[in-house]
Amino acid sequence: MKSKMTNEPCEKVVPSFQHFLEYITSDSVIIDVHWQPYSSLCRVCTFKYNFIGKYETIQDDLNILMSRINLTSIDWNFDRRFSTGRTRKQYQSIKKETCSYPPDNISYLNKSMTNITDTSISELTHRLPTTVIPSHYQLYIDVGQLEQYLFQGTVDIDIQVNENINKIILNSVALNITKIEYQGNNSVSSIVNGLPEFNEGYEQVTIKFTQAINPGNGRLHIEFNGIISEQLHGFYRTKDNNQIGACTQFEPGYARQAFPCFDEPLFKAKFTISIRAPKHLTTLSNMPIKSQRNDGDHTCIYEFDTTPIMSTYLVAYVIGAYDYVETHDSNNVQIRVYTPVGKKERGLFALHTTAKILPFYAEYFGIKYPLSKVDLIAIADFGSGAMENWGLITSHETYLLVDSQNTTQETKQEVALIVAHELAHQWFGNLVTMECFATWIQFLAIDHVYPEYDIWTQFVSDILATCMIPDALYNSHPIEIPIKKPTDINEIFDDITYEKGSSVIRLLHAYIGDEAFRSGLQNYLAEYAYKNTITENLWSHLSQTSKRPHLSDILSTWTKQMGYPLLNVRQEQQGNNRLLTIEQTRFLADGTIDDKLKWKIPINICTKSNPNEPIHQLYLDEEKKQEFVLEKVTETDWIKLNLF
Repeated sequence: MKSKMTNEPCEKVVPSFQHFLEYITSDSVIIDVHWQPYSSLCRVCTFKYNFIGKYETIQDDLNILMSRINLTSIDWNFDRRFSTGRTRKQYQSIKKETCSYPPDNISYLNKSMTNITDTSISELTHRLPTTVIPSHYQLYIDVGQLEQYLFQGTVDIDIQVNENINKIILNSVALNITKIEYQGNNSVSSIVNGLPEFNEGYEQVTIKFTQAINPGNGRLHIEFNGIISEQLHGFYRTKDNNQIGACTQFEPGYARQAFPCFDEPLFKAKFTISIRAPKHLTTLSNMPIKSQRNDGDHTCIYEFDTTPIMSTYLVAYVIGAYDYVETHDSNNVQIRVYTPVGKKERGLFALHTTAKILPFYAEYFGIKYPLSKVDLIAIADFGSGAMENWGLITSHETYLLVDSQNTTQETKQEVALIVAHELAHQWFGNLVTMECFATWIQFLAIDHVYPEYDIWTQFVSDILATCMIPDALYNSHPIEIPIKKPTDINEIFDDITYEKGSSVIRLLHAYIGDEAFRSGLQNYLAEYAYKNTITENLWSHLSQTSKRPHLSDILSTWTKQMGYPLLNVRQEQQGNNRLLTIEQTRFLADGTIDDKLKWKIPINICTKSNPNEPIHQLYLDEEKKQEFVLEKVTETDWIKLNLF
């Protein structure tokens, strides 16, 4: 990371707060402003203003307002331009900390301008090279010292070297690596050149060798140890009723905190996991236990079956005190819901819901659930709501347990939706990667299992309306955004990704019909199971089955650009025909006009004579205004557009 400013002395210029605001809202898509305060702030404060664009209309009286230090008058203007609640909270937090010290801050800017770094995300490269590809991990984790919150482990990674290299780069953070060995082709060992080099900013470790490694297969052996974290991600500690435990949360990029690995979704591999843990506790992982043996009086070593090919973020293991309830679905898949001790009856609703949804998905997707078991576990200390680890779905108690006497119907419905969402990921997101699809199909599944919920009506108010609020801001973001560095990943898990993405899928399903949608989906899953894929691959299959070759072009305008259109429809009767003039503009919450973005919009039209089925299907391209003639629509007929 390089600063655009140098360390050379600069002229002493006292910047006004207006200049500062104009600076942090410059044309850069993402700006990280680091303050290293030597004044009264006395610590590092980091501004993370994601998705902030240029603030084009600074109020005329800003200087007067700033001179009075009346920041509340501009809070609304700033807050409404943040597209995520996370970013808004970051702004409000830093404002609270700094607004009491505006003279100090301005003084600091005057004295320490060289410490401000303006970095464009496009200039950074945090991705791992593809010169080395993993195929299998043999992972051993020892938590025999669980009470001290310490762990140690070894990992043997089978890799494919694609070209001559003298170093291997992989992800590792907060781990102490104690030994590294590499065994290449023909049992030739390569000697590691010195200690591994850690890049904390990139969360990477570089292993250098004294001689080049030739293309071919090899095995990388790493021994390491670490501390079971207090944070709610990585490999972290849990506690319930004074009983300590540990669990994992590796999405989106926290597996690197538990073992050295190629921690990007691209690098899929199989995993064979063994865990040494206290024998009085339950020990779980993605796969069923293959074998177990005592290791002393108080610990046991559990070896689990090898997983299918999957990304590192789906690896999971849990150690703790749990009860469980069990059943099997109609395809004989073993289902267990694990609960804190004494609460297993509260897992029955999730258990029965899972037993109904798994067969529904297997039939709808045309692919049976690929594992012999699925465990759902309620964890008291779980910060991510729920997580779709393959074969071991982790969840906070609130989102999995139902008290038959006290839980409201609304909460039961929420539990059902979350279970459906995480189970959908066992196909979408595990077989292939798409978060928004799981959000959409959870409603389809619950409508099938619990039709009395009238769940699609709630979709409009709970999902569609939710995403329209942030997406109406000037600086929203597209559904599809490139990932350049680890911190970007958390920022995409917002209302745009989940709610808008699922709303686009809902529109697509209604536009092409369930039969074509389902057929294309099955073809897509069959082709890309266990592989990486891009959105266009799904659009391609749906285009083929729906016989709509322009489908990808339509959907790209919804997934690759921010915002959504407002349609203005005017009608004119011309004999027995109806002339429609449709004009589109981007809808913005502040009422400003933006003619730069245009959408390709499928339009269904229903009439009085056939109110439930569209009799006209139009296609509005990226022109600002278009005219359509509806034949045989009399003057007394009413029409409705887009009953999706």
